[in-house]
Amino acid sequence: MRLGLHVLEECGAANPGGPSMWCNTQVTYSPSSDNARSESELETNPLNPLNVVGASKRFIDPKTYHFTLAAYASFDGGESWTEAPPLALLDDPDPDKKWSGISDPVIAWDGAGNCYLVALPFPRDASPFVTVGIAVYRSTDGGLTWSAPNFIHPNTARTDDKQWAASDRNRRSRYFGNVYIALDDGSNLAFARTTDRGTTWRGFGTHPVGAALASDSFAPSIAVTDDGSIFIFWIAGGTIKFVKSTDGGESFSSPAVVATGLTTLSVLPKPGGFPEFPGGRFRVLTLPTACAGSGQRVLVAWADFRDGVSRIYYRRTTDGGATWQGPASGQALLAPSVASRPNQQDFHPQLASRPGGEIACCFYEFGPKWPGGPPWIDVIIATSHDGGATFAERETVTNVPWDPELDAPLSHGDVRTTFIGDYFGLVGSDRGFLPFWTDTRTGIQEIFCGRKMTVGPWVGVQFRGRIGAHQKQRWFTFNWPACWHVAWTVVPINPRLGAPQVRWRVQVERASSGYITYWISITNLTDAAAEVEARYAIFARD
Repeated sequence: MRLGLHVLEECGAANPGGPSMWCNTQVTYSPSSDNARSESELETNPLNPLNVVGASKRFIDPKTYHFTLAAYASFDGGESWTEAPPLALLDDPDPDKKWSGISDPVIAWDGAGNCYLVALPFPRDASPFVTVGIAVYRSTDGGLTWSAPNFIHPNTARTDDKQWAASDRNRRSRYFGNVYIALDDGSNLAFARTTDRGTTWRGFGTHPVGAALASDSFAPSIAVTDDGSIFIFWIAGGTIKFVKSTDGGESFSSPAVVATGLTTLSVLPKPGGFPEFPGGRFRVLTLPTACAGSGQRVLVAWADFRDGVSRIYYRRTTDGGATWQGPASGQALLAPSVASRPNQQDFHPQLASRPGGEIACCFYEFGPKWPGGPPWIDVIIATSHDGGATFAERETVTNVPWDPELDAPLSHGDVRTTFIGDYFGLVGSDRGFLPFWTDTRTGIQEIFCGRKMTVGPWVGVQFRGRIGAHQKQRWFTFNWPACWHVAWTVVPINPRLGAPQVRWRVQVERASSGYITYWISITNLTDAAAEVEARYAIFARD
């Protein structure tokens, strides 16, 4: 017998301020350990928060650091995911400019529901060029399929790298739907924008894509405030700087300092040329992350080693960058009462906000998770309910920590240093925050996402039925989110004293990456027909 899911019709209501836990959903299912996934990003569709698109590196040969990008789409808020067909790579008559792969995924949406994946194409290892420019892929179907790449900035004169993208998502802004890209070419900060849904791309003013806004940029990050102002942050040595545009990217302010006196992770040992934590082999960097809150609030955060251990520091403005609160070198994100233990390293911060003004910072925490244990990684999220003034709510997103040594590609093929990504994804919507990270709990580097669940219970009756004397009957009930914690009980309705009347068995089918089908077999133990009802108890749900 086929039964639909109507679990909310008879459920009790949980206390919205009650305890919570995090669901971990596996996004990718790689056919081989060679297809390790890392360095992920995601964004929600501004027209439909259930539509989420993500992307990550997908390795081909992790020993030689050979990879490209893969994209993923969800239409149920991250419950289940579909991997898109492979993204096209461009050919070139010059073999040194032919694309071997694409790197550094970032995602943005315009105001018409078109999604953009900004990528960094690179040539074969033997080429004299490290990268060959910046390209943009466009999806018009929510991330299921992607266009051929639009090569908006061919560049072999310098080395484009570390691009970021954001869009104006505020319907009341006069620049709603504009998509902005920032990148550096080894030192210069460059900018690109589209105001016509990806048909054309240009730089600031009348300049072409690639025109320089500043000359000391590394790893820019973009935030767009409610009024349409664009903030671009970057790191220059031990200083974080920014420029601002209030006219949709036509012009920008002169560079200004946000934070100075940083102790970046570059002070760590570099056996393979990249910093590494004690006890780890994966590379780490201090890269800024930024987001806009409500009104004129903007935050920028980074990993800092001033305490002799990596911690997340940040600065905040409430007046659109006119002033920045706290010490000039930034303040610790977490108060001592919720800080990580001294043997843990916090790194790769990611900032995001929700429409109501909540701001979250997600980061990796590396270190032993029990006394004498190996150094593994948990995903931590800290949430601010006061516009970023404090981050008093700290939660562990990962159900189990993961081992960064498992299935780790070699960074640029160097046996001394491995790769787990230089960043990971976090997005906020009216449904909550959705982290999107690398995880090795399956033995392979895969992408996982997390959704916050509320602890119940919720109870109800899913179905009723009649079973003949000494007969057995099976029902199934489908479309149960795989993250929900559910228990089943079968109870006879008609009284019969003196002996058991029914027994039941529950079997579980993983119908898709995000949904469960329960098969419930019920046996009547008596010599008369039995009326039964199947009851559920949901202990946690999102």
